[in-house]
Amino acid sequence: MGFFTGEGIAIDLGSANTTIYLENEGIVLREPTSVLTLLDDPAAVLAVGGDAYAMSGRGGEQTLLQFPVMDGAVTDADLAALLMIALAEKATGRRKPMEKAQLLVSMSQGLTKVEREALLQAIRITGAKRSVAVKTPLAAALGAGLTVDQPRGSMVVVLGGGVTEIAVLSMNAIVAARSMRTGLLSMDEAIVRYMRRKKGVIIGLSTAEDLKCDIGSAALPEQDEDLDDLLEADLPEEDKPQREGEGQDGPNSQEEAVPQGEKALLKGRDVKTGKPTTVTVTTRDIALALREPVRLLLDAVKDALGRMPKELAGDILEAGITLSGGGALLRGLAPLLAERAGLPVSVGEHPHEDVILGLGMLAGDEKLLRGALQAGSAQEQ
Repeated sequence: MGFFTGEGIAIDLGSANTTIYLENEGIVLREPTSVLTLLDDPAAVLAVGGDAYAMSGRGGEQTLLQFPVMDGAVTDADLAALLMIALAEKATGRRKPMEKAQLLVSMSQGLTKVEREALLQAIRITGAKRSVAVKTPLAAALGAGLTVDQPRGSMVVVLGGGVTEIAVLSMNAIVAARSMRTGLLSMDEAIVRYMRRKKGVIIGLSTAEDLKCDIGSAALPEQDEDLDDLLEADLPEEDKPQREGEGQDGPNSQEEAVPQGEKALLKGRDVKTGKPTTVTVTTRDIALALREPVRLLLDAVKDALGRMPKELAGDILEAGITLSGGGALLRGLAPLLAERAGLPVSVGEHPHEDVILGLGMLAGDEKLLRGALQAGSAQEQ
């Protein structure tokens, strides 16, 4: 018999999105981790999840879009609990779904003591009958199909919305780990900054995310420059902001000199005039915009490899690295990481669902969950 016994709910409470898993049904809901409240009364909740995100900006200056989880940490326990309850109600179709529920919730590995207590407090507020917080790298490894309960090392890199977690696991325990308070949201911010500086256009984070998903890549098209130049050197002259009068369609256009990859028309506001404008954006633009966050990720992985227990080094060299989380879907990232780390890098079919699927596996296997609790990779309330 597993942890779930009739009223099971698993929740991956991420910085960008919250995903709900129900016993016997699997993944049923995935919505933004956001809450819309009145500006003058933050306790007055108007909407949560996707509804809150859609209504943001449509209520004038009287409303405020809040994010109860930032950089993998709960910033407001009450709002986080309200969000989990509201989304659970939506997923189950009934009120007060937590009263008889067994609840599993993801927990970032790199939380401080205060941040961990905030998450546990949010879980307690939900009123779940029984609850367990599971460290994200363990859940991601399980969801990706790794075996974690044997005396053999496995390495997983979980690139989430607000935090990146790098961990080596063995015997249900996280034996080495490193967390970075950067993730997909920092990539979106980097794209916003690049478009303003290089293209002279102002866009929002949601538009940046669309660009990243549609034509984005961690590597330049056809590797028209050395990878070290891309990640470490200053921007080449042709990639610096254009001077007035230098259009992209001129005879000396950089598009004629180097591969650009896919193209997309980007609508935004002109930096100088504030008027609506449309510019052409390429895969090369996105790769250059993402240069810094990608470099930070690669450096962190190399540092983690250098710090791993020597007893497990051979296992990692043989099995390689598993890339998980929504960031694993970024085109070109896995090959780039493999080249820089000198190890094979694998990505599952649905890496953005690894964590929630891992929670579901733990819920269905009492022995596996008990091993995680004993190893300190999970904590019961």
